[in-house]
Amino acid sequence: MKMPSQSPASAGMTLLEVVIALAVFSLAAVALVGTINKIADVASDSQRLLEVEQTLESLIDEYGKVPQIRELEEDIKPGVDGVAYRVVIEQVKDLKNQEGRFLQDLYHITVTARWDDGGRPSEISADTLRYAGAFMPVN
Repeated sequence: MKMPSQSPASAGMTLLEVVIALAVFSLAAVALVGTINKIADVASDSQRLLEVEQTLESLIDEYGKVPQIRELEEDIKPGVDGVAYRVVIEQVKDLKNQEGRFLQDLYHITVTARWDDGGRPSEISADTLRYAGAFMPVN
């Protein structure tokens, strides 16, 4: 039995077809790698922001639970993560309740984080109010 002969043009892929296929595959691979790098950068930034927010929360708890709260301004130098913190505690004055009485011994605590995020400065703050007698020891 004799096999039908094929013309050389249709026998297989030509070198040009292989080169074009490799070029298309290479473009797709480069685009995929670029996308994966972007995803990794966003995940890293998100992780850093989460850590900063947790530290802000911890500092508010730490400074807010001091038994003898008082006005202060304190700078916390950057650590290994490069984030500097500033804690400001101010007494709230002239604040009245619904009945028109002044609320005394109320403090406003603000914690601000600042860091350099790839050449651009970033900042985030958290704040709360705290009554001075809230964490007094009970005798």
